Amino acid sequence: MRSLGAAAATALLLSLAACGGGSSSDAKDARSADDTKASKAIADSIMKSQEESQGKDLFSMDRGEADCIGNGFVDDIGTEKLQKYGFLTKDLKTAESMGDVKMSPEDAKSASDTLFDCTDVSKMMSDALAAGGTLDKKTQACLEDAVTEDKLREMFTLMFSGEQEKANEVVTAPMMKCATAAQ
Repeated sequence: MRSLGAAAATALLLSLAACGGGSSSDAKDARSADDTKASKAIADSIMKSQEESQGKDLFSMDRGEADCIGNGFVDDIGTEKLQKYGFLTKDLKTAESMGDVKMSPEDAKSASDTLFDCTDVSKMMSDALAAGGTLDKKTQACLEDAVTEDKLREMFTLMFSGEQEKANEVVTAPMMKCATAAQ
């Protein structure tokens, strides 16, 4: 149960890695061009990740949701900060590892808010938990009541802040209560 929740959350976070690039002679235009390319790269990366998973991904987003996330991350956090955090490399290439991302609390909250504004994370998490097919209806109902949107928002904010252990605890504690109650 603990690893399923952590795996689901990690799968969604990893699908947000981005790539891209661009330049221009005018600094203001270059920043705008880089932002546009960074937004598109984030969305493209989400879509590519889903294609490569060939239906094995725990989360599924459509192009509109991916575009929304790319635009939101760049608009709310900024290309330069996404580079600083290791979400994007200096030359706007795909980050090698999302495990090292550690945003400021404000930016982590912005990233989490963008995620929830653009997608139905609660439904995706519920679907991911149900996809295993090993949960009885009572346990599934308990999980849906225990792993609330507020808990998921807190978990993703902590994940974007680089606090993986705390993030896992936010959802695994309620999940463990449900698993224990089902026994």
